[in-house]
Amino acid sequence: MKRRGYRWNDGSDGRPKSWFKDVEETALEDEIAFLRTQIYMQDVEPGVQRLTAFTRFSGRI
Repeated sequence: MKRRGYRWNDGSDGRPKSWFKDVEETALEDEIAFLRTQIYMQDVEPGVQRLTAFTRFSGRI
């Protein structure tokens, strides 16, 4: 995951402990396909959080 650009969130900020990666909307389906075939090896629906400039830099997240 790290080699593909994912970062680890340890949960100390209130979000779930998990690997995460920011991807453009146009690359989302390809990234999900990678996770399904190379990581989970089954048809899963990984959690996706859509961010805008307003939510990305908001202190409420």
